[in-house]
Amino acid sequence: MKFVLGPALALVAGAAFLATSAVSQTAPDKAKGQAIFEERCKACHEPAVDRAPTREELAARPPADIVAALTTGPMVPVAEGLTPEDKQAVAAYLTAKP
Repeated sequence: MKFVLGPALALVAGAAFLATSAVSQTAPDKAKGQAIFEERCKACHEPAVDRAPTREELAARPPADIVAALTTGPMVPVAEGLTPEDKQAVAAYLTAKP
């Protein structure tokens, strides 16, 4: 019985680890997004200058729109060097509901 329980327990523990890893990989890091926003975006969006949308206007947009602006839109130069995860984190931070 000892040999049967060991592999079964290892299987359950492995499944739990994989499930936890998958969740942590898919959830954007809002704190990191805030830090990036503070460093790269805040000067033009809080308060907004020229045609830049305000922080509140950005919060009302879908996260995908923010990622698109950072990836293929007008914010590409500002987002240079950011990973896809960084861009997701910025979008998650901006669109988070209090």
